[in-house]
Amino acid sequence: MKFLVILISLTINYLWLKDFDRFDDSWFFRLRRLIEAGFSRLEIKTEISWLVPVVSVYALLLLTLLMLLQLASGMLYGFITMLIHIWVLLVALDRTQPGKLANEFLTRWRRGDSQGTLMFLQEQGLCAKDRTFGSDSKIYACFKEQLVYRCFEKMFIMMFSYLLAGAFGVLFAYVSYQLRDSHAELQNSKQVNLIAGMIFILEWIPVRLLALTFSLVGNFVLCFDQLKPRFLDFTQRSHSADLCEYASCALFDRSGTGLFAGGPLTAQVGLTDEADERLAQTEEVEALQALLERSQAIWLVGLALFTLLGLQLH
Repeated sequence: MKFLVILISLTINYLWLKDFDRFDDSWFFRLRRLIEAGFSRLEIKTEISWLVPVVSVYALLLLTLLMLLQLASGMLYGFITMLIHIWVLLVALDRTQPGKLANEFLTRWRRGDSQGTLMFLQEQGLCAKDRTFGSDSKIYACFKEQLVYRCFEKMFIMMFSYLLAGAFGVLFAYVSYQLRDSHAELQNSKQVNLIAGMIFILEWIPVRLLALTFSLVGNFVLCFDQLKPRFLDFTQRSHSADLCEYASCALFDRSGTGLFAGGPLTAQVGLTDEADERLAQTEEVEALQALLERSQAIWLVGLALFTLLGLQLH
């Protein structure tokens, strides 16, 4: 059922929800504030009082999902259960497909509209609203990093979590990222470290699988050489810059000319004219978009094979 649920969810997300930016997550922020306000009124004075609100958020949402699945168990031959799984995935997945995100960015980028591009990044949550950039090249570098990481966080992490632990895995990952993003300036430092640790565990395997996928669909040697020194590193969390670096290595042409694999000849290093540089950056974003889509297809094929193998073993 897992492959079918993921396939249906991705299809709905792409065809029906493609014109929406993303689900409104404000309900989660209100829930967290409500829980933390409730515990603050209790004035719990223990060494782990900071831990109680975080655990409560996880427990409340996971228990709610458990109750829904128990109530739906056996109804309409499991159809209601499948609908709940699809609903959880749709909440966690990003409504904005990588292609749509890239196209909207490139529309502004080709016009040379730096201010409009920056506002777009802020509206999409790709950078902080108070963040400033010293040059257009830094705006471009920020978008490139965030495009890869957002696709990783909203698509690949959720697919892996669902394969590993079903709807509970997806909800756990979703709650972890929402806890990270909700009013971060008010968080206790111990809570911040705990949530960062949770995300480190969530991402450790998927980030390496995605880097290997980039290797398979791009420049294997260069990408794998970049990954190899960090492959068994349990001490440091991978960041958006690391994923972007793997993707850039995968796009590097095997001939060593510096061209993007499969891209036009205009994507060259050392351009001085601003228009030519923007054209090269546009082609790089399009190549990056194609790389992410091919990688997503590889993961779906792998999931299908895993499902078939599981059926044969049973």
